[in-house]
Amino acid sequence: MNIGKTIKELRQKKGITQEEFSEALRVSVQTVSRWENGVNAPDLSMLPQLAVYFGVTADYLLGLERSDTMVKLIKTVETFELASRQEAEEMVLKFKGEKFPVLKDYKITADGDKVILEAEKEFNSDLDSMKFH
Repeated sequence: MNIGKTIKELRQKKGITQEEFSEALRVSVQTVSRWENGVNAPDLSMLPQLAVYFGVTADYLLGLERSDTMVKLIKTVETFELASRQEAEEMVLKFKGEKFPVLKDYKITADGDKVILEAEKEFNSDLDSMKFH
C-alpha cells in the first residue's frame, strides 16, 4: 500500500499544488508533503474526505484490489412523491447544488393530485481513475 503515491498522482492529475490541496483539507503543507513522501499516512478518519475530494473510493486510495464479487454503485434512480411541482423543482435545485452524487437527469410528472420526481444520480463520474479487475 502506497497511499502517498496515490494521493500525489491524484493531486497532480487534478492540477493543484500541495498548498491548494492542504487548504482544501485544512491540513498543513508539511502534512501533505509527508503523506506524498511516505513519511506517514493520513489518519483513517480522513479516508472518506480524501475519497470524495478525488472522486475515488477509499479502497482505491488504499490500493486494494477489487474482487469479482464486489459490487460498485455507479448510478441510482430515485423516485419521490411530492405535494407540488414547486416542491419538486426546489428538490432538483438542491440536488444540482450537491457535488456528490451528481444529478445527471430528472423528470417531473403529475399523477392526479401527486407530483412525482424521478432523479438519476451518478456516483462515479470519473471512472478513469478507478481500478476495476
